[in-house]
Amino acid sequence: MNKLIFLSVFLIFTSTLSAQKADTLIAKRGIFNSAVYLNGARLNKPMLFDLYARSKAYDAEKQLKQARIMLPAGAGVSLAGLALSVKAIIGTKMTTVIDNEEYTYYKRPVENLLGGIGIMAVGICIMEYGNDKKLRSVNLYNKKKKHDALTPVLGLNEKGELGLKLSF
Repeated sequence: MNKLIFLSVFLIFTSTLSAQKADTLIAKRGIFNSAVYLNGARLNKPMLFDLYARSKAYDAEKQLKQARIMLPAGAGVSLAGLALSVKAIIGTKMTTVIDNEEYTYYKRPVENLLGGIGIMAVGICIMEYGNDKKLRSVNLYNKKKKHDALTPVLGLNEKGELGLKLSF
C-alpha cells in the first residue's frame, strides 16, 4: 500500500514539473529590449497578449501593456535628448565687431548640452523600466501557471462525474 501511495505521489509530482516546464515562458534580456520564448519559439506582443488572455493572467497582461507604452516612449525621449545635445554641440554661428574688426565664433550653450544628456538618460531609464515590466509580466505569468497547476478544483470530469481536478 505504501509503495502505491509513493508511486502515485511521484507520478503526480513529475507530471506537474514536466507540465510547468512546457508552459513556462523564458525571457532573455537584451540591451534595450527583451525577447520572450515559449518552448524555444520567440513570441511577439500579440502572441503574448493572447497567451495571457487565454490563461487569465490579468496582472501579467497589465504589466505588458505598460511595457508596450514605455518602450517606444523611452526611445522617443532619448532621441529628443540626443537631438538637443547635438544642437548644443553644433552651436549657433555668431559674429561680433571688436576694434572695427569682425570676428566669427560659435556659441555653444552648456545648459542645453547638459539638459540634452539628462533627457537622453531619462529616456534610457524609461526604456529599461519598460523592459523590467515586460520581465515582471513573464514572472507573473509563470507564477500563475505554477499556482494553477498545484491548485486542486472540485468539478465535473468528461464523464460528468464529480471529483477533484488537477491541471497539469
